[in-house]
Amino acid sequence: MQTPLEIDGLANARDLGGLDRTHGPSTPAGVLIRAEVLDRITEAGWDRLRAYGVRTVIDLRRPSERTDSVPSDIASRHVDLDGDERHFWQPREQDGQWGTPLYYVDHVTDLPHRLAGALDEIARARTGGILFHCGAGWDRTGLLAAVLLKAVGVTEDAATQDYLSSFANAEGMTRLHGRSFDVDERLAVLGRFGHTPESAFRAVYRRLDIDAWLAAHLDADTATAIRTWRGSVG
Repeated sequence: MQTPLEIDGLANARDLGGLDRTHGPSTPAGVLIRAEVLDRITEAGWDRLRAYGVRTVIDLRRPSERTDSVPSDIASRHVDLDGDERHFWQPREQDGQWGTPLYYVDHVTDLPHRLAGALDEIARARTGGILFHCGAGWDRTGLLAAVLLKAVGVTEDAATQDYLSSFANAEGMTRLHGRSFDVDERLAVLGRFGHTPESAFRAVYRRLDIDAWLAAHLDADTATAIRTWRGSVG
């Protein structure tokens, strides 16, 4: 069973381990960790992450959002998962889909190089755990998490519960970071498209054809690293 990762300075962090898979044992702990912005992590929090095995941090934010908060002994990588392709983002910013899973499938289809860049960094990272994050740990982080979970056959129910944890953590994030994470707005957008958070994520997760995507957009070694979570999943 997946459990929150208690880190001083994070409110939306969790290990992707402990999730049920369609075939085989549950996902292993200590391999992939998702989180929000890292700027409030205390020294004790970083010590906890080191002890947990984190050796690499991948920042998925746009260049204008980035801050330098990762200690020098932990590898820091940056991948602009959103990108600046206005033809893609302008309509989704106007209708609000950018803050929901409703854009995920279009993103991996229309901007495959963005996701490929993130997956390549995961495949090439140094030995040890990898923490990936964006601002809220919700949308860009949620997209990458969905792909990684689908790649190793995590069940729809388990992947959905992982996604919904960000809604459950929103109040704690607001207290910690001192700003809103737009829960009401997200719910309103999803409602306009006939969805709840759960139904939207489930619909998207079913449509993600990750095996075909990996074969089309990654070299064989990188695809294997993603399908096996760097050799930790059989």
